[in-house]
Amino acid sequence: MRGTRIGTVFLAPLATVFFLCLWHLRVSDAIGIQAVAAYVLLTLLFTGYGRIFVSLLREDFVEVGGFPLQLISGYFIFNTFLFVLTVLSPLGMLVNIAIMSCVCVAGLLLVRRRMASIGPVQNHMACLLAIVVSGIAATIWVSDSQAPLVVQDGMVVFRTWQDSFIHVREISEFAQARGVSTIHDLRLAGAPAPIYHFASYVSAATVSLLSSLSAWETYSGFQLPFGIFLTGLAAFSLIATLFGRWPALAAAMAVVLLPDAFHQGFGNRYLSYSFLSQVNLGMLYGISCAAIAWIFMIEGCRRSKYAFLILSYVFLIFCLFYKAHVFVANAFLILMYPCVFFTAVRPRIRLVLGVFAIALFVAVIALSQATGKVPLLRLNFSSTGQYVVDLLNAFDNGVFKEFYTRIFLVDQPSKAVQGFYALAMISLSTFGVWLLAFGVAAPAARKRIAPAAFWFPVVVLVNYLVMATGLAYDNRGIGTPDEMINRPLVWAYFVIAAWTAGASYFVLFGNRVPARPVERLGIVVATVMAMSGPLAFNQNLQTFPARKMASYAEFNAAPACLVEASQYIRTHSNAGDIIQDSANDLKFMVTALAERQSFVIGSQLFGKTSKPVEERIAALAGFMAMNDAGDIQRFAGETGIAWFLLRPENKVAWPDKVLNDAKFECGGYKVFHFSPA
Repeated sequence: MRGTRIGTVFLAPLATVFFLCLWHLRVSDAIGIQAVAAYVLLTLLFTGYGRIFVSLLREDFVEVGGFPLQLISGYFIFNTFLFVLTVLSPLGMLVNIAIMSCVCVAGLLLVRRRMASIGPVQNHMACLLAIVVSGIAATIWVSDSQAPLVVQDGMVVFRTWQDSFIHVREISEFAQARGVSTIHDLRLAGAPAPIYHFASYVSAATVSLLSSLSAWETYSGFQLPFGIFLTGLAAFSLIATLFGRWPALAAAMAVVLLPDAFHQGFGNRYLSYSFLSQVNLGMLYGISCAAIAWIFMIEGCRRSKYAFLILSYVFLIFCLFYKAHVFVANAFLILMYPCVFFTAVRPRIRLVLGVFAIALFVAVIALSQATGKVPLLRLNFSSTGQYVVDLLNAFDNGVFKEFYTRIFLVDQPSKAVQGFYALAMISLSTFGVWLLAFGVAAPAARKRIAPAAFWFPVVVLVNYLVMATGLAYDNRGIGTPDEMINRPLVWAYFVIAAWTAGASYFVLFGNRVPARPVERLGIVVATVMAMSGPLAFNQNLQTFPARKMASYAEFNAAPACLVEASQYIRTHSNAGDIIQDSANDLKFMVTALAERQSFVIGSQLFGKTSKPVEERIAALAGFMAMNDAGDIQRFAGETGIAWFLLRPENKVAWPDKVLNDAKFECGGYKVFHFSPA
């Protein structure tokens, strides 16, 4: 009996390490002892911090969540504090990891008696299956990004969305960071970076340092699949606290295996959970962190525990470090929730607290808007029409596009009728059949669960629809105009899919494996069919045919010589060297593959080009027009440019003495190295 207990304790961590090693192997074709040791260390740190956390709680719902809840809570505690330490500490990432490891060991020693009294967290079979299912799903969904790079007609095809180069560069930036002064705006060397939802890059940076993977390999071999893996565990942990372990396993499968609305045939990739969560991979981490916040909010209301409410707010603040859009989508709801459902407090007091909470929320929003550094947050329904048109343009050709185009652009009924159709279009294209399933499962489960658990998906759904139809477009150029309108759909889909699947299983079978053989056979068949979801839809997942981005070769390919030149810079330069691309690196590709800070990048992916960026681009044009070797060296010394990549389509007036001194040449691409002044 003791041997069985010890065995179950270690199976889930071993499975986690196995998947981490598998993803590493897929991107690098080999894995050494150093990499395996790195993944063992990270898993121990995640589970160690999680063990400390759940030991301090000593609550039965934590035991129900089992290893998945221990792992994700430990990950967010470890990773968030490592992120803060990375920003504040000038000691470097390796020293910071050592500090966090020592703190973990000290914490485990301090709570060892408490841990001994409650015993190890048991890995119920459903918990183990949640790990396995989430790992398999993540492995299948990232098949494109983990495939070997393909060279077609002299072009290297990157099988990811174009934003992946930004993620890759952020990984290397945090791996090289020595405090906030060394974390720069990717577009502008020396300019401070807007530090907000960057925390998901910290563990990836740790993997890159400890396993010797490149930043590109770390993105596709760890950050993306691990984010998907976490969402499965988050769905399991959230629903386990509401309905039990076996319904929670159904919820995890629904989130990570079953096709979303787009893959169900509703035709709008811009409202696709799978697409948006991968191309904005911070979403994966944001929704997992928000799920923990809601676990403590719902349990706090059900058990009348103030400490749980505080923990809920702490994890929501953590969420801000991972994805600001998810934080905004939950801030008002989680602030108001105890004012309605914390029944241990008298209604009159809750009413007063609710008024105060609303005033606080409005004041915080007003203060954030006054800074000019936050996207516009204004609920005036001014952008509904434009958003509808944008969504129409994002539909694939088919019956849905034809129908909605006729309604909004041809028939043009009254505003009330158009508003109804807008809600219907957004709802169905976001949730698909999950919306209908939710309408069936919610009434069936209502009398069997606490009000705080029942109304949770309802308020999330309503809040998403209000944001999608009511928020104004952002005109500040901080991001894309519709980010706050569109991105919260990922969180809303996660909640509706997980809650509906968990509630449906609970209503049908309770918190157990079906007893009848025919029911068990049905579960097995359903599981096998669910596994086919990722296999059917994982190819070309990060493409967008409706926006003329039907293949990776069309929008995310680069000349092989450009890739080789960037990799040459990475191999031969120092971490602190500043580089420059003659074409201003509009896709962030050179800075990502070279893993070095650029003097200036002229891209508008982050919003409008600022005046300092325009000034540096102009100065760079003057640099390329210089014809005196001394002036060229002087400019490079003054600006700190150590490496310059000259593309064949860009011309310079440099003398032959400089042009003939290239350190690397390939297909017209040249790399020049300038000594520091």
